Amino acid sequence: MELRHLRYFTAIADFGSLTAAARSLHVSQSAISEQMLDLESEIGGVLLDRSGRTVRLTPEGQVFLEEARKTLAAADRTIDVTRKSLRGELGSLSIGFFLWGAGGFFPRIIREFRRRRPNIRLTLHDMQAHQQLPALEDGTLDIGLTRPLEPPYDRTLRSELLYRDPMVVAMRPDHPLAGKKVQVQSLKDEKLVLVSRPNSTVSFDGIVALCAAAGFSPKVANTSATWTGILTLVEAGEGIGIVPAGVKHLRNKGLSFSPLLPATLSMGLSVVWNPANKSVALQDFLTLLRENRKRISSTGS
Repeated sequence: MELRHLRYFTAIADFGSLTAAARSLHVSQSAISEQMLDLESEIGGVLLDRSGRTVRLTPEGQVFLEEARKTLAAADRTIDVTRKSLRGELGSLSIGFFLWGAGGFFPRIIREFRRRRPNIRLTLHDMQAHQQLPALEDGTLDIGLTRPLEPPYDRTLRSELLYRDPMVVAMRPDHPLAGKKVQVQSLKDEKLVLVSRPNSTVSFDGIVALCAAAGFSPKVANTSATWTGILTLVEAGEGIGIVPAGVKHLRNKGLSFSPLLPATLSMGLSVVWNPANKSVALQDFLTLLRENRKRISSTGS
């Protein structure tokens, strides 16, 4: 039994005539008659009463008609849903992000994507960079907003840099350097609170190298695995923090943030994805980010 058998049968039921049904379907009457005989033979019973001037359904035909309409409706819906999925109008998208990097532009981008693709189910995960990359590899995430790729993930994943976030000095508002541009030499005698090296080798080593270039070794009073942890330690009076400018979105009160000079240190934010993922929704999200790249770079931090 094929879908055409069901379409022929329902047309006969609708028109009450093999001739009218054949005309509506643009097939010959002999073809539709032959197909109905094959259908009845396969089912093992008579579905059409052909004894009168019009074709009527037998009781079994009435039962078959009800189920045939359900099957055809389901088949049409399957085709429609698949076509929408191919156009990126249906499906799901799982996005990883971390607040310090995405806080400035992420909410606006998500709102815009929901407006463009209201039938895509978005799942958003607040995840650190080291958590996002394996999730992108195994397909748990479709897109990551995270740090630029480093080995070994640069061999399996793809990325595009969205912007670079300058490193700034975080301190209590009552600190003598608060509200000023801070030269790195000014930090020589300051206690510093840095991100722990295992959690951000690039940041930790970059700060140490910057201090070394200024002729001193930093006095690292404390470290934290997270940027929010650094802000908490700074607010508690444990020292001065050096953090990406984007963490200002995490703490609006209780701290002062100043530019660090020379402005050579920064943390990049990239969009990362697995090239094996051919999702249309993923490509649509990448397109949206690319369209807004200039605005992202100006508002990201």
